[in-house]
Amino acid sequence: MEIAQNGQSERRGYPRINLETKVSIRTSDMEPVMLGWVQNISRGGFKLKADNPLITKDIFRSGKQIFFETYEDFFRLKGKGEVIWASQKENEAGIKFDELDHKGKRFLEDFLGMF
Repeated sequence: MEIAQNGQSERRGYPRINLETKVSIRTSDMEPVMLGWVQNISRGGFKLKADNPLITKDIFRSGKQIFFETYEDFFRLKGKGEVIWASQKENEAGIKFDELDHKGKRFLEDFLGMF
């Protein structure tokens, strides 16, 4: 995992922390898992970089609900979110948190509090 503070001026509601950690994404229990990377994170959401081209993935439409889970031992988040923007050219999407499990909320607050 790589971590660096974002030096750009923030136009978002929360400051972002740059990092690289693996994440799995799906739209429901019936859909296959898609793998990607959390590239930056804040209290409000994260930027996803997909391993596969997004053009083949119907899940990356604004307003689409997704379920996500990181699975590295040192960075654990699990929850539900909404796609708020997507760039098929860059294989990226912005995910807004709708719901985090209790452990994930506590972990995220502690993690972001270090910066």
